[in-house]
Amino acid sequence: MSTAGGIEAAPGRWGSVSTALRLVAGWGSVAVGVLNLIAESGDEAEATYLIFHLVLLAGGLLLISLDRGAAGAWPLAAGGAVLAGGTLISALPAHNGACCMSAFAVRHGYPFTFLGRNEGGGWHADTARLVADLLFWAYAGLVVLALVALTRRLAQHRTSGPE
Repeated sequence: MSTAGGIEAAPGRWGSVSTALRLVAGWGSVAVGVLNLIAESGDEAEATYLIFHLVLLAGGLLLISLDRGAAGAWPLAAGGAVLAGGTLISALPAHNGACCMSAFAVRHGYPFTFLGRNEGGGWHADTARLVADLLFWAYAGLVVLALVALTRRLAQHRTSGPE
């Protein structure tokens, strides 16, 4: 936020709306992540689910804690690259994961299978699982964004020296 004489300027209507949406999404993700981790703590849950819930929790915490202008263009590009690249790269190899679309012999996607096909048959896409995968990779990208921004700040602090 810009400052005028040491006083922070108000974010405006759209800034307030985006902050509210970010906080609601963050708190919702934290709540779902914690509840799912608690629910699966007694079971021998598959590692994929635990990773999904941990990334959901970490992404929610980052949404809550990050300031609106915390990242620059390069960290944002790194986060977007993880979202796009992770979704595409995870959809390329076929696997026989324990989750999702077991009626199809060939399945694609991580952490949840969202594309499936049978030999000689057509493709089937599951929209809900695709949204879950996009959320997972978006939060993984947010973690990368935070790490890149932190690394840049530490590098700038080292070159400029302590104040």
